[in-house]
Amino acid sequence: MAENDNVASYRQSHHSGDHRRRHRDADLYDYFPDEPQSKSRRRKGTVDRIGSLPNDLLVHILSFLPIEDAIRTEILSKRWHSLWTYVPSLLFCFRRGWPVDFVFFIDKTLLRCNCRKLKKLWINLSFMDYEPSLAYNFNLWTHFAAVNGTEELHLEFDGVPDQLGENDRYVLPQPLFVNSSFRELRFSLCSVVPTGVVCWKSLKKLSIGWVKLSDDVIQKMLMGSPVLEILELYRFYGVNCLHITSASVKKLILEEGWSEMNYSELEISMPNLQSLEILGAFGELDCRLVDVTSLVEVTLDFDSNCVRHLNILRDLLESLVNVKNIKLGTRAIQCLPGLYERCTFDEKHYWTSQKGILKYMMLNLKKVEFSGSISCQPDCILSFVQFLLKNAMMLQKMVIDMRREGRSIHTKVVSQVGQKLLSFPRSSSDAVVMLYG
Repeated sequence: MAENDNVASYRQSHHSGDHRRRHRDADLYDYFPDEPQSKSRRRKGTVDRIGSLPNDLLVHILSFLPIEDAIRTEILSKRWHSLWTYVPSLLFCFRRGWPVDFVFFIDKTLLRCNCRKLKKLWINLSFMDYEPSLAYNFNLWTHFAAVNGTEELHLEFDGVPDQLGENDRYVLPQPLFVNSSFRELRFSLCSVVPTGVVCWKSLKKLSIGWVKLSDDVIQKMLMGSPVLEILELYRFYGVNCLHITSASVKKLILEEGWSEMNYSELEISMPNLQSLEILGAFGELDCRLVDVTSLVEVTLDFDSNCVRHLNILRDLLESLVNVKNIKLGTRAIQCLPGLYERCTFDEKHYWTSQKGILKYMMLNLKKVEFSGSISCQPDCILSFVQFLLKNAMMLQKMVIDMRREGRSIHTKVVSQVGQKLLSFPRSSSDAVVMLYG
């Protein structure tokens, strides 16, 4: 197996130009100071069944290992010495040690890579702050990903966003925005500002987080991604509207949006959207659904700790006209009591009063899931459950998970809730209620 031209190109760019850097002549094992480098010892008479497998199958097996472990296999025998260099998935995750050594480790690993086409290149620097002096190395990595036909590229940094200005972040180079091999991209704490055209012809999923965006940048990336199916924005700010008419975008995930002002609104108009997730804390940013007529699956699990947020939760529920599956997470469940506490009537009358507003959702709803503790003011939440069972005529399945972060609830409490559920009338004869405690 010979090295390909892409590796040669990476090596040439790595060692040429004004930015040439001299590294100490060290082995890749220098990155593992605490790991013993013991040699393989085989008992006499034993059969090496793994070693008898063909190279392609061995490389496939190595692709499931962390890259550090895959590299260690080269000490097994001469045959294994370069097998790891053909692994199509390279996953780097900085956990300990010196950041400079880790950067050097990535450089050396990519230099030895012989794979003609990469499936994954994930670089997670979650415990390493970005320094502008390392931009040269990061540019080499993204260039390597681009010329090797990488399908999935993840580039994630760590740091304190309030202390890391937009000008101090790694700026994604423009050539990265023109690539037909990318199918999944994930960027965190990077500056995402394309200066030219965006052309991601094969991109299916785009995730961007810890970043300032704008409506224009979002539209530019969407226009350059004709087959995009999933858009994920997390810990973001600067976006005021998501007006997406693309027929390909089917799923939108929003997690912890921020506002640069005391109050701002994020308007969502996506007539072809089928799945929506709103998660985490949104502070002073309000989400408003304008046109989501194709929406069939929704997950709501965001904080609603004030009257304005409670109104948003109510408005979102009212907007779910054609939704068939809805999941309410722990935070949303804990907010349900607030929907009636500010009314002059009790919770049972409150949900009865909402029958006209939620009637369209009741016509289509097939699955409901409550994920998280319902022990906080259970009467209110159970009244909502009773309301759904009584009015959702197409309901097939309701899942109530009472466990707190995987921890079980007292058996007596679960039994009491179960008895109440059995007493609730159901408009759908097919409705099955599953209770976990």
